[in-house]
Amino acid sequence: MVSREELHSDQSFEEMFPDAELITIAELKYAYNDEIGGLSNKGSNSNWSDTKYLLIGEDAFVGHDVYIKGKVTSDDNEGNIYKSLYIQDETSGIELKLNNNVGLKYKKGRWVYVRLTGLYLGNYRMMLSLGGPPSESWNKAGEHKFYGNSNLELQSQIDKHVFAGQSAGEFKVGDYYEWLRYRPGVDIITVTPDNYLDVFTPEKVELEGKFYGDDVTNSDGTKTKVFQIAQRELMFGRLMRFEGLQCRYAGVPSFKFDENGSVVYGPVDKDEDGVNDINEDGHQILEPVVYTNPALKSGSFENIYPSWLYSDPRPTVSKGWYHWAFKEEITGRSLYGSVCFTYDPEATICSAHGVYSLRTSGYSRFARQNVCKDGEKATITAIYGIYSKQSTYAGNADDYASYQLTISSINDIVFDNGEAALLTDAQVAALTTEDMKTVPWVDESEEVGGDLD
Repeated sequence: MVSREELHSDQSFEEMFPDAELITIAELKYAYNDEIGGLSNKGSNSNWSDTKYLLIGEDAFVGHDVYIKGKVTSDDNEGNIYKSLYIQDETSGIELKLNNNVGLKYKKGRWVYVRLTGLYLGNYRMMLSLGGPPSESWNKAGEHKFYGNSNLELQSQIDKHVFAGQSAGEFKVGDYYEWLRYRPGVDIITVTPDNYLDVFTPEKVELEGKFYGDDVTNSDGTKTKVFQIAQRELMFGRLMRFEGLQCRYAGVPSFKFDENGSVVYGPVDKDEDGVNDINEDGHQILEPVVYTNPALKSGSFENIYPSWLYSDPRPTVSKGWYHWAFKEEITGRSLYGSVCFTYDPEATICSAHGVYSLRTSGYSRFARQNVCKDGEKATITAIYGIYSKQSTYAGNADDYASYQLTISSINDIVFDNGEAALLTDAQVAALTTEDMKTVPWVDESEEVGGDLD
């Protein structure tokens, strides 16, 4: 019988499992690349030929009882992260697909030990996660979908693999170059307008492995294993601090604001006769100035921000939306919302370097709060990820990647202008059309999400 007492050290865990051997999350990810052949086109979920997974102990790390140790970097207190636990070590981060007891048992900032043998390492749109057996289902569009793993719903099953340790103390926020010099000294890497290209480089970096990699003889005659993995892939699943990000509206109307944050008014010419309209008193009519930035391209598609996404119909439906997510007040039906933040306001494609989509669940406590104005700058502490069937990380028109930011709390976003950065209720009401409020629900009796399958 496995004790559920709080663990205090690697030693105490290994006393429970004498044959267990510690590996890094980076080596776990590299094992997937080595056994499967990379992330791209391996998590498309349209059939088993493009949905690949590893059963730890049988398909990878065969004959070994391996585990990882990481700090919990997420919490579900505000409902934006559901049935998922994100952990990271000094090398990388990863998602554990569990149940709705996550927030009660595994607090943010606590060490967690994960016994990997018997878990499935699955790939969904190039994001790796650990969970239960692969699954398949039919979506509402009548499409057969395949998933490289599933949530561990039974606590008795989770208790065989996931063990809570001590508090890891305060997260250490540090400079990217400091992290390069000494990885254990930095938990949360700071990303800035000046270094984001270096942080998320697709170039490969070299790390030591225990079971995977090439044998290398050191100067003292000892041998170690060394493997190479794209640095960007090490950042997937990791909690990071993004400083100086700018909100960018795309394909969705915005008011023009002056430097004091007030709406700019201008003359109107509704009949387009070249003469500004006047009222009955002969005074020029002034109305708020509205503009629309171009949508961002993703292949042949155009992505709009801020928006909600409904993936059940074909084609999928996305409309402009000025709250962090969509949730009907009476029915409670919910959809994911997306807001674009960028280091490159001139970017025209979603996969461009420095372009990120902050996604919010309609079930989050802050779903109905107003989003920020176009152009507002913020510091965002979020888990970095990717959503793409395939990608070469080229960041060009042929690259379909979307890089995503996931926050645990609305307080993870700190705007330079504070509350003044947000749209007012009156401004949201003025910008929101009746069409934006209209969702073509496929099944009126069910609540739905907004994942694009």
